[in-house]
This record gives sequence, structure tokens and C-alpha cells, in this order.
Amino acid sequence: MMTPTSYLIALVVYALAAVVGCRMLYVLWFSRLPPILARVATGLVTGILLAPSYASSEMTTIAPALVTGLFNLLFAGGVAAATPAFIMLFISGLVGVGVALVSGRLSTSRPDSA
Repeated sequence: MMTPTSYLIALVVYALAAVVGCRMLYVLWFSRLPPILARVATGLVTGILLAPSYASSEMTTIAPALVTGLFNLLFAGGVAAATPAFIMLFISGLVGVGVALVSGRLSTSRPDSA
């Protein structure tokens, strides 16, 4: 079992890798798309990669929901065991898209009305 310090370090490393990976996806692939679609795709991928979930109902630590959901679906009980992780993925994807749309709307430059 991991110590609390190593657990936090692992979560921080995972989050940094997800954010850097999403930035690379945006620069290499999504920047060719229209701006709104690029923001939505980046927000969706970021939300899915950063979604937390408990590995099982008796666990007290969280893990990435994508990994947890796929593992539970394939090896630990099927759809019933994977449903909570997939619900978290869905919610985090929606939040990611929402944040992307709001941040894109707020960052548009507007001429001064003075």
C-alpha cells in the first residue's frame, strides 16, 4: 500500500501529465479545428482525464475514473461495478466542456465602447 505522501505525489504527477498531454493535443491536433470546437474537444479530454473516482465502494482513496471504470468493467464485476466511475466520467466531461465554453467566451477580445 502507498504512504500518504507517495499517494499525493502520484496524484500530482498524474494531474500534471494529463494537463501537459491535453495542452499537447490542443497544439498538435485541435488547433486546426475551429476555435469553439477546439475548446470543446480540449475541455472534454481534460475533464475525462482528470475525473476522480473511488476504485470500489469500500476504498477511501481516489483514482482516475477512466482507469477505474475500464478495470472494473473488464476484471472486477462488469457494468455494475464500473457504473459509478462512468457516471463520474460523464459529469467531468460535461464540466470540462462547460468550463471550456465559459473560458472561451470570457477570453474573446472586445473593442472598447468608450
